[in-house]
Amino acid sequence: MEDSGVHNLQTETLRQQYELVKRRTAGGGSSYGSHVMQYGDVGLSKDKLDLYMGTNPANDNFTFVDANSLTPPSGVTNQRDADLVHFWDKYRKAPEGSTRKTEAQKQVLEAMSHRLHVDNSVKLVGKLLFGISEGSEVLNKVRPAGQPLADDWTCLKNMVRAFERHCGSLSQYGIKHMRSFANICNAGIQMRQMEEAASQACTSIPPGPWSSLHRGFSA
Repeated sequence: MEDSGVHNLQTETLRQQYELVKRRTAGGGSSYGSHVMQYGDVGLSKDKLDLYMGTNPANDNFTFVDANSLTPPSGVTNQRDADLVHFWDKYRKAPEGSTRKTEAQKQVLEAMSHRLHVDNSVKLVGKLLFGISEGSEVLNKVRPAGQPLADDWTCLKNMVRAFERHCGSLSQYGIKHMRSFANICNAGIQMRQMEEAASQACTSIPPGPWSSLHRGFSA
């Protein structure tokens, strides 16, 4: 949409827009960003944008420049941090003493508390299954290139469901632990063992360090 707003859609092609947006979205060499892909009949790339989107008369005299005319992003955010960044931005912009400020603060604290709960629960499950010294090593193991993440994808899905039954939803943030659940399957852990470990882990973890988060929030 940003690109379409600054170019003449009667002269810009689908391919040109794809290349510009791809460079903008890639993250500029950052470890974050998205891998933009092109699918379908790539022969359509030669078509002009106005064939599919119409045109904006205000841009009819714009000359297309084969360079990224989109405003560079001020920064990139890991997708898993998007909700936290959004809530923090709401908190920062809300007027002091307002209901919006209080509600935004609550959302930030809840997001942080959820993250801590998920991280601590997964770590504790690993310790219960593999021992205090081996748990972290097994959960963080990275397989050689060419090997699948999990030997049994059904097992992986079942392990995640077992965890969520006892510990709550992983949410978008918790997806980062998927390798750990795959490693649990690859290590031969049975469903019964996972159910027991998750049950123990999430009954022994307190509701969340709400008070400590609250005390340090304005720091």
